[in-house]
Amino acid sequence: MKNILLFLCSFFIFISCNKADVIIDTVEENELTLLEVASNYVNKASWIENSEMKSRNGNTMGYGVYLNPNSKKLAIFLDGGGACFNGFTCNNNRDSYSKDDFLNRIASENALIINRNSDKNQFKDWNFVFVPYATGDVHSGSNVSANVPNAGPGNQKMVGYNNFTLVLKDLKSYFETNGGITEIVFMGSSAGGFGAISNTLQLADILAKNIPTTVIVDAGQIFMDEILLTSCLANEWETLWNFNSFLPEDLDQTVQKTYNYNIQKIYEYLSVKLPDFNFGFLSYYKDATNRGFYSFGQDECAYFPSRLVSGEAFKKGLLDLKTTVLDDLENWKVFYANGESHTFLSDENLDQTVNNISLNDWMAQLRAGNALNVAE
Repeated sequence: MKNILLFLCSFFIFISCNKADVIIDTVEENELTLLEVASNYVNKASWIENSEMKSRNGNTMGYGVYLNPNSKKLAIFLDGGGACFNGFTCNNNRDSYSKDDFLNRIASENALIINRNSDKNQFKDWNFVFVPYATGDVHSGSNVSANVPNAGPGNQKMVGYNNFTLVLKDLKSYFETNGGITEIVFMGSSAGGFGAISNTLQLADILAKNIPTTVIVDAGQIFMDEILLTSCLANEWETLWNFNSFLPEDLDQTVQKTYNYNIQKIYEYLSVKLPDFNFGFLSYYKDATNRGFYSFGQDECAYFPSRLVSGEAFKKGLLDLKTTVLDDLENWKVFYANGESHTFLSDENLDQTVNNISLNDWMAQLRAGNALNVAE
């Protein structure tokens, strides 16, 4: 018990970012609109407050942007930072997010995807939206008053899905009056990776109709393997976070394969409903952080878990997901790498290489619709 507690503590203290001594233009003004940012603060990190967006503790939230009025391309990134479904996980998960949090984050961020000065960044001149994470529900919840079990907090606003709806409506209004969008890349890491899967349908409905769109899921593994995604863990997540908002009514009528839980059906559903979208799935074979989260499903969701999901079991689950589901979906491609690291998109160069293909090049191929599955 002591060993697993120390292990989980060491890996749950993560926010998918790296630190670097960089100087980035930021805007300190309050209560900006997207139009004001585009008019006065081109290519500067800006905070858009939205009084309807709520963090887990009920505080108001918002989201960050870089706007370039000369570009009609849009990249959206959902941030990571753990999950909240018991006392331990909630203690290692942010419950609020302010403008200062965003400005501090951007000032110390060296991820290539947000580096506006690097020619290696294929999104350098795009409009870029940073969606923070402080709802504990992997950006997927719609529970306005959640009581977290096992010594967790009560009356939590786990409304990440609802928050993203508000972001999309803001973006729709802005781009409809400012020339439209010609391409979208929607991506997320860790909790944001799960969120990219659960929010793609509303992205398509609100913003991405008839627009070339690529979705990149980084470390957001929803497994088929019952040793990993156990029934008690799947039910706990679905109930606590209220996944019904993102699960479509025609889910069972659309998917053809047999699944144990509704959340497992989303890969196939997205592929069928959005055949023109390109989907990329990134994972390290022995992702130590998410092994920790899946450990809470062991032994009938015993709290606190007495054992950690092994690296070999996690790798087996990833290979099983690929062969039993993703290989049959033409527009889903995987990028699997050896190691226990957690996320890919926080890298300052995106030069992680599998089979002589760098991730940065693979992402460009994915956008073009000609990426292949790459796996070590």
